[in-house]
Amino acid sequence: MAANDQPPTVERYDSPLFLIVCRDGAGSAAARAEKLDGHLQHVEVNWRRYVLAGPLRQPGSQPLIGSYFLVRAADETDARALMSGDPYVSSGMYATMEVLEATASIGLFLGGKIWESADAIRDKAAG
Repeated sequence: MAANDQPPTVERYDSPLFLIVCRDGAGSAAARAEKLDGHLQHVEVNWRRYVLAGPLRQPGSQPLIGSYFLVRAADETDARALMSGDPYVSSGMYATMEVLEATASIGLFLGGKIWESADAIRDKAAG
């Protein structure tokens, strides 16, 4: 790797993050169309809490199969409360909703990586 390809070290994100993966249920295409305006209004009003979000598809396929949301929240209860205000969630459109705590560690949107060296995070790497 060339020296200019090294990611810069950036500050760790200051609030807890939760990755929420929602899988569509039966009849989701109709529900998406019906609830779209309310869904967009909800995410726009709360846009500062979403680090990244969008629809999910099978690779190379056009139909939507769900959605993902990387959200800032104080805890899991707060993350679920945010999601409960989304008409896609409150209407029962999703068959499943998995909530996972996440750490933004490296990437383009983050602007680099959060660790100085492998030794600095070795104790956390084992879980």
